[in-house]
Amino acid sequence: MKNLRRTLTLMAILFTTTLVTKAQNVKPGMQETGETINVTGSGIDKTIEATGNENINIEGSSINVVITGNCNSIKVVGAAIRVKAQGVRNIRIQGADSGVTYTSSPNKNGKAISSVSGAASYVTKIKP
Repeated sequence: MKNLRRTLTLMAILFTTTLVTKAQNVKPGMQETGETINVTGSGIDKTIEATGNENINIEGSSINVVITGNCNSIKVVGAAIRVKAQGVRNIRIQGADSGVTYTSSPNKNGKAISSVSGAASYVTKIKP
């Protein structure tokens, strides 16, 4: 009985820690819902047709991605990654010399919510 109680306590702590960690990784306005599309590797050129609810994760180096249509979020992790998107709600970049350009956002002010960390990385809204 003692071992069962100890095991249940440890499982409860692990479960609570997992929930807290997940909650800390999601910033206000950057909740992810919908389908997840992953692009991982090096030296990749890819076109993705989005329908509005996709969360696109791009990780690696020397990657070029064109996203047609609207997507919910774009997350870039790595170096020398270039993304051109039509419409996007949230953008997060972590890494050096990476950038996302987009033409529209469904947010009230017409600009994507963005977070950029890394040398020479950028998010830019361009005219269609």
